Amino acid sequence: MVRRRSTRLTGLGLALALLLTPGSATADQDDHGRTADSRRDPALQALAEQVVADPNPNPGAFLLARHDSDDRFGAAGVADRSAGTPMAPDLRFRSGSITKTFTATVVLQLVAERRLRLDDTVQSLLPDQVRAGNALSGAPVTVRQLLNHTSGLYDYLDGLLPYFRRLDQYWPRDQLIGVGLAQPRYFPAPGTRFRYSNTNYLLLDLIVERITDRDLRTNLERRVFAPLGLRDTSYPLAHSTIDGAHVHGYADVSALLPDAPDGTRFDVTAFSPSEAGASGALVTTASDIARFYRALLRGRLLPADLLRRMLTDTVPTTGSAPPAVAYGLGVYVYATDCGRAYGHGGQALGYLTFALNSRDGRDQLVAHTNWNSFGDTGIDKDFWAAFQEGYCAVPTGPTPRR
Repeated sequence: MVRRRSTRLTGLGLALALLLTPGSATADQDDHGRTADSRRDPALQALAEQVVADPNPNPGAFLLARHDSDDRFGAAGVADRSAGTPMAPDLRFRSGSITKTFTATVVLQLVAERRLRLDDTVQSLLPDQVRAGNALSGAPVTVRQLLNHTSGLYDYLDGLLPYFRRLDQYWPRDQLIGVGLAQPRYFPAPGTRFRYSNTNYLLLDLIVERITDRDLRTNLERRVFAPLGLRDTSYPLAHSTIDGAHVHGYADVSALLPDAPDGTRFDVTAFSPSEAGASGALVTTASDIARFYRALLRGRLLPADLLRRMLTDTVPTTGSAPPAVAYGLGVYVYATDCGRAYGHGGQALGYLTFALNSRDGRDQLVAHTNWNSFGDTGIDKDFWAAFQEGYCAVPTGPTPRR
């Protein structure tokens, strides 16, 4: 799940989390044989504690910092307020729109297999979605424009609020697409400018299913999760709880459900990921996110020409926070004090995550906090400053970032 309208997010807590190899570490020792305390970096720990506490206390947070095979972390607060469970870097959580890079990777793999072209139109691929008066009855929209958010199609999340009845209700994909296509486009000429819309990625989901005769979950498992050994990553559309040890998410949902308990720390962990689908339904860990981006950026998932296109076939972003300068084919390009970074951010109700990576995947940061209101993607400037500081603290070695 991604962008929302309403209250601006403030006081978002972070911390730096450690990369663990799933299934190979105990609670006290990782796969490199170092104790957890030896991986805890004092500066990153201080940063984590600061952003969790100020200006509004957040339940908990963690960040992961990785350079080559060296990883360090700082963690603060709690993963579960009721149980008092400390926040830890190896817990599962909802990653929100980081899912989009996974979805885009599957789409580009189909392009590499010549089963799809970036200039194919949605109207030709999904003719049954074109109806008189709906948004696809206008100018043609291409696969490329879905990937880079220049389609102009209305974001179904902006119109979903009246349909909410409970947090764990299941949302059929066709219903969500219908909400997006029933509204006029944000602008009539596709490809002319950037406007983030989750409807784009639900249509990509449907395209993948039509071409492969398999659902997106199966494609992700066969093409990404299994080859990379992402054993803690899943795409649980019909499962509103999180399996295994996980982070609890907290949010103020008074704007979402009128009968919800009043307060700013309501546990929203049991939330249906079907509401986000291909745009943001993944449940994963910091380790798996970092492993995915490193493999992607080092050419393990896409041919060199398509990876280059994914990162450089970009459009300028407007109104983005933190300061993304461009959006490629499922990837943000961020401006930081130490150079450009590639990755994505993700909001799910109760969760906020960001992943930044150097172009070669050598330097990485994954940051997560378990507080997120039903609001927009306005990220507090102090949050971004802390997040950027954490990324730029990752050692770069003799080669500067590009």
